[in-house]
Amino acid sequence: MGRQSRRRTRRRQGWKSVITHRPSAKSIDEAAARWVARLDAGALTPAEETELTDWLDSDIRCVGAMARAQAYFVSPRMELAMRILRRPPAPSVAQWGTLPRRAVLMGAAASVLGAAVLVRRPAPAAGRRYASEVGEVRRIPLPDGSRITLNTDSVLEVDYREDSRTIRLLKGEAYFEVAKNPDRPFVVEGPKAQARAVGTAYAVRLEDDKGGMRVQVTSGRVAVELPPPAPPATAWQALERLWTPSAGATNGTHVTANQEAEVRIGLNAAGVEEVQVSLRDVAPGVLGRSLMWREGLLSFEGVTLAEAAAEFARYSVQKIVVKGPPAHERISGLFAATDPAGFARAIALGLRIKSKREGDVITLYK
Repeated sequence: MGRQSRRRTRRRQGWKSVITHRPSAKSIDEAAARWVARLDAGALTPAEETELTDWLDSDIRCVGAMARAQAYFVSPRMELAMRILRRPPAPSVAQWGTLPRRAVLMGAAASVLGAAVLVRRPAPAAGRRYASEVGEVRRIPLPDGSRITLNTDSVLEVDYREDSRTIRLLKGEAYFEVAKNPDRPFVVEGPKAQARAVGTAYAVRLEDDKGGMRVQVTSGRVAVELPPPAPPATAWQALERLWTPSAGATNGTHVTANQEAEVRIGLNAAGVEEVQVSLRDVAPGVLGRSLMWREGLLSFEGVTLAEAAAEFARYSVQKIVVKGPPAHERISGLFAATDPAGFARAIALGLRIKSKREGDVITLYK
């Protein structure tokens, strides 16, 4: 055999050797399972964090294996987590090798450990007030067969009468599954608007202390009704109303399944309070994920880390503070609502940033 031929043979053999020593999918999955079990046991040591980071960097398949392992680890939520993971990736995340960050991966199933407290209580009597604690998701069956799921740190009043069913949402968020009865409309009242239905399912969230409100409909049809404009306080405001017919409140709108209405409150140029409602279509999958709080989970899709931290603050006494540039990093994923520490741990790994905990404050920084 000539010298040139021997060189080609060695190159081919060397190439084959590289392929032979590439980790198998099975060995990667087994390693991922071991890492997930180790993470669940407690915080990693600095050496272990370095080892995990090196392992994730060693093969792009490790990233997906880690997400799958964390989803499988949560057996009560395995089916839900795997359904999320099976969704086709968006074009921007289809090629893991092109991503500068791994926040999308780590969020895909990371920190699905733990859950909000789910509480089911007796049916309420008419005219009673109900509240949920921070981190509690409360189930409230109503006398007519309707059901309420009350989100964390929320308050409402139930007022049932012969010809009406009225819910006053005083704080927070709730999901309503309404038993059909055309003779007794089901009305959820907010500070500046109300949502009226006969037989449907929808969520109502108070957005701010000014009376802003969001209505998401999963089935049926809901009328979002606005109050008439307040009478003008001054002659100038009365003239402004005449000059600007659109000033003040509108009559509202109808919201159907897979739609979302948002009620906003502000002041116009003349200082008159203005209530406006906007309507938009929402893909069924996106709407469903936004309501995963009913199962004790938070779903984020392209939100900033600062926005995610603010949402976590609703569910726990532990607060996440994000300092510097990481606050603007965008993340996606499914997380346990009452596990901000697990969320922070996953994000710190995914974004290659630091995490520090002092009492009930978790700080994320570069």
